[in-house]
Amino acid sequence: MGRVFLLAAWLLACAVLHHGACAAATGPVSAIAGSQKIACKLLSLTHPDHTFFEGSDNYKYETQTQYWSSTAYNTPACVFVPQNAQQLSFAVTTLTLTSTKFAVRSGGHMPVQGYNSIGSSGVLLSNSNLSTLALSHDHATVSVGPAYRWRDVYSYLQPYNLTAVGGRVGHVGVAGLLLGGGISFHSSQYGFAADNVVAYEAVLSSGLIVVAKADNAYSDLYWALKGGGNSFAIVTRFDLRTVPFYDSLTNSPTVFENFTSLKTVADQYAFGALATYISAVDALQPNGLRQDFRVASFMVNREGLSTVHDTFFGDANSQLADIAGLTASITFQPVTKGFIENGRSRGGSNPQGVDANNAPYFWIVQNLSWQNAGDDDTVRAFAKATIAKIEGTITSHGVAGGYLYMNDAGDGQPVFQSYPSANLRRLKDIRTKYDPFRIYTNLLVGGWKVLDA
Repeated sequence: MGRVFLLAAWLLACAVLHHGACAAATGPVSAIAGSQKIACKLLSLTHPDHTFFEGSDNYKYETQTQYWSSTAYNTPACVFVPQNAQQLSFAVTTLTLTSTKFAVRSGGHMPVQGYNSIGSSGVLLSNSNLSTLALSHDHATVSVGPAYRWRDVYSYLQPYNLTAVGGRVGHVGVAGLLLGGGISFHSSQYGFAADNVVAYEAVLSSGLIVVAKADNAYSDLYWALKGGGNSFAIVTRFDLRTVPFYDSLTNSPTVFENFTSLKTVADQYAFGALATYISAVDALQPNGLRQDFRVASFMVNREGLSTVHDTFFGDANSQLADIAGLTASITFQPVTKGFIENGRSRGGSNPQGVDANNAPYFWIVQNLSWQNAGDDDTVRAFAKATIAKIEGTITSHGVAGGYLYMNDAGDGQPVFQSYPSANLRRLKDIRTKYDPFRIYTNLLVGGWKVLDA
């Protein structure tokens, strides 16, 4: 089927362009100025009900409403919303043959400007209608399209007393979290969320639609997608292992006794469904603010923890006091040896290659939100300078963790450089194999690119 759509797009592009687009590519594809107009025309001619232009309600919905951070709002030449993998294949081929830049948006939670959106020089591919959501007959796996956010997955599985190893914030998209590895409430038991993916249905840059599994002809692609980002393929369906909703023997495990024994001012502890909890937490992170986050990691160390905490809040109080609507936080995410080892036993090796021998770690994320675009430069400069100071501190203490978690990283942070060198070389080889003309590097904008590391 993928070849049919590839041929159709090829012939259509040749008919419209009349200037040698049919010639065989001999090197990396680069964007052509003005080509977005041709691409939008082709998409609107073939799929008028799924191609949206500025001024329509659907265009506004796809370019603003669906994003978490207003820093990601943009004005693409048009928005194309495929209904299935075949239509996405057609779009990728059309954009390739017209040498048009494009962005892909799923959940829209990444706040880095231009990482999941694009301006008037390109086309936005929205995953809003790639909406597979189905539990297998034996309830062992659930198939999820990239249209969904984790709140949708948890709500769907709740009646079966099941859940999936997924995001901790409900409006985080399924695709972005999994392609970056994914930290979950269940990670200490099951590893990265990506360690629990059984199969990926994906569109290659050639337009071919494939299913990648650990034990089939695309096992190398399967490995790369478990934390390798967007350099390899556009995933149209994730098949995930399900897990029990709650499998402790007690309502209040003894591990929490040091906390539950404290005198409280207010106590909201309750035994309830993950979907319910996620819904309540989502209200604390509304859409539409301006957002920025940056990541660092270090081996658990009391002195290092205190220094990182004091550095962040000391600098925030002294430098950002006049920023309207500011919220500044730093989160210490514990990563245990069990997290790493249980993930490997469940899903095999992954590109991140985190060293279990130095665990436990704290993967920290500094999160900043504010109201006004006029404060962007000030807040982002603070974020970069402060994370650099934190990295210097943990390095001087000899406890630097090395690995940088992609899904919490900020613009320009060297994510892939923090992976083991052998894994990075393997990722680069796999990228070359599946995308020799660099469609998903040169034309697909945004994200951390393996080739650039």
